Amino acid sequence: MKAKYIIANIMIGAALLYACDKDKIELPQPENNTMNSQGSALYYKAAPQEEVTNLSADGAYTFVTKIGKAAPDAGAVTLLTSSMEKIVKDYNAFKGVSDYNLLPSAHYTFEGSSYTKGATEAEAKLTIKNFASLDYGDYLLPLKVEMAGQQVFHLVKIHKDGEYSALSETSKKPMPPKAYSCPDRKEPMKMVAYVETNDWDIRNMGQFVLKDSKKPVFDIVVLFAANMNYDAKKGKRYLSFNDKLQPILKDPDKYIKPLKDRGIKVVVDILPNHQGVGYYNFQNYEEALEFARDCKQYADKYGFDGYDIDEEWADYYKLKQKPTKGNQSILWFMRAMKEVMPDKLLTLYDYGHSLYYDDVDEHGKGAKDYLDYSWSDYGRNQTSSVGLPNEKYGKMSVNASNGTYAISWSAEPNVRDCFGMMMIYNINGNSIAAGRVAGNLSNATKLFYGEECIFSGKYHKGYRDR
Repeated sequence: MKAKYIIANIMIGAALLYACDKDKIELPQPENNTMNSQGSALYYKAAPQEEVTNLSADGAYTFVTKIGKAAPDAGAVTLLTSSMEKIVKDYNAFKGVSDYNLLPSAHYTFEGSSYTKGATEAEAKLTIKNFASLDYGDYLLPLKVEMAGQQVFHLVKIHKDGEYSALSETSKKPMPPKAYSCPDRKEPMKMVAYVETNDWDIRNMGQFVLKDSKKPVFDIVVLFAANMNYDAKKGKRYLSFNDKLQPILKDPDKYIKPLKDRGIKVVVDILPNHQGVGYYNFQNYEEALEFARDCKQYADKYGFDGYDIDEEWADYYKLKQKPTKGNQSILWFMRAMKEVMPDKLLTLYDYGHSLYYDDVDEHGKGAKDYLDYSWSDYGRNQTSSVGLPNEKYGKMSVNASNGTYAISWSAEPNVRDCFGMMMIYNINGNSIAAGRVAGNLSNATKLFYGEECIFSGKYHKGYRDR
């Protein structure tokens, strides 16, 4: 079921917010509330089916106010503004964030039309203005409207971001300079960013763009990390997202959509979690297939573009009833993931496993037949251990937790030796905010694409700098 959020019954100092899954948060509300009662509604005329309207430009937008019974007298549609701040505060609390702000009054006007006695609906015009001077960020405009004594509600979101030109299959970054003779590399170099979600905000990776073309610098952003956990009562492993990832799951339109709108692939790293299960103790293909189907449900619901294999911290000794099965186990997992998600990326952090190019499953296929891309551990000057061609591999990955000064050391060997990727792990958010990262990234982007890198848009604070 496609994820969406239903917002209704928001009164003065109160809100009732529903999520499409089983969770429901109910805040106190006054008695005798007729907000959005049966037969009443407020909706954007151009998209009446949408429960939230997203706007990102100046313009006049028509909304329809509909009430459940005929108006006893003539009147005019009125916008109620007294509870707007409280509604925004409640919304932030529900989403587990703090960065939604009320749209300043200087950036909108609301004109409610008049209606006659007996009317059951009337139009209103919302005008968004001075968008160019609006600060970068995410804004809410809670439209609580009164008509003939009845109150209806609709939420408008306004997003202001930096300029960009989206990547696509037909609009790629330019190829590296012709001085490098790499006939097997048919696509431009790809840059991959891991984000430690316990620390930093994933959206910042989308704000790095090439100065002239405005193309995003990073082709793939990897969320580090979801966990492979074990449910002892059910005797099965499951995909788990910790509390720092929950805001992303609660609001994928806010966190994931901005990256995907740029053409960036959003991939989730799956990391074992000291609970005795990992990629090496699937007991059979059916068990791997069951876990892959679990992963697919999350990908479909939240729009993930794929998953990354990261074989660390399994602590297999903790589950003696699940003995390790060797490389056949991890190959079962790869095959299962591609069976249930053939259109999704499957990548490998080339570390911690024991696979080699000549290891094959019972179908005669190896990891190179299932994987889309892979990259080395930090600073390793190597080719793919599982036999992926160089154009689908990145060597000498960079651990940027303490700085991005090593980027130039990694970039030049990758492009010179005809590799196709470069991975950068955990760019420090404080360094981004201080403006130190774009210059170091430029050492790679000038080499790969002939353009400098800039940071365009709002810096989004992560958990370490809130």
